[in-house]
Amino acid sequence: MRSAAALAGLVGSSLLSLSAAAAPIIVNEFNAVSASMFLNGGTVDADLDGNPTADTYFGRVQGNGGDWLELVVIQDHLDLRGGSLSIDEGLLPARTTTVLSFTQSSLWADLRSGTIITVAEDLIDDPTYDPAGGDWWINVQASNTASGTFITASNFSVSNDDTQITILDSLSQAWFGPAGEGIQPVSAINSREVWKLEADPSAAITPTSAYNDGSSSSFGAPNRWSQGTFVQDFSALRSVVAPEPGAGVMLGLALAAALASRKR
Repeated sequence: MRSAAALAGLVGSSLLSLSAAAAPIIVNEFNAVSASMFLNGGTVDADLDGNPTADTYFGRVQGNGGDWLELVVIQDHLDLRGGSLSIDEGLLPARTTTVLSFTQSSLWADLRSGTIITVAEDLIDDPTYDPAGGDWWINVQASNTASGTFITASNFSVSNDDTQITILDSLSQAWFGPAGEGIQPVSAINSREVWKLEADPSAAITPTSAYNDGSSSSFGAPNRWSQGTFVQDFSALRSVVAPEPGAGVMLGLALAAALASRKR
């Protein structure tokens, strides 16, 4: 039998290996709805709320916002400068690979865990970012008409044609992926759906985690599934940042200080 010390060492080594293998950033969602389709198709009410299925940001629009994908930062203080996305899309023999590179902008130098990054072809850059103030979302535009200030100014495509995404570090080593259709889920995604993680984002997520095809989407926000019964919980990731006190708290502190001063 192994000694307690040997077992402890084995457990410790396993935990270290898991920690070392944990991805600092993951793919959370991408849009597979074709330009001629609506999310969930027709006027079907997938959420059973009396309204046709709509994305939480775009609403119900043809194409569901176009080509876009969503990432979540797992490692606190992540430096994404020089990293890249390798996007494989399309059926053979017309399969293509597009590489989008993150620039050396200071925006990417110190990302807090729990940050959502969306990369969209049709939505302009929105680099406002203030986790302490409650703003955890960054959107950057990757298209031929974009500025290229934050990510390569190049068009890209995601779809239900076996899209797979790999996140690479500045040395072109894989951080996460490939992830997408054919990896998880293995079954086909149709042209009225998105691909998304149906689990809380964490260091335990791998490309074979609980990813699924879905008929609801939430661009720039936590994923929802099972007709909205479940919503991703980011609280563990975002607990590293203390929120700024609200106006009421600041007023209370000011009044307390004034009263203290009068009593002296």
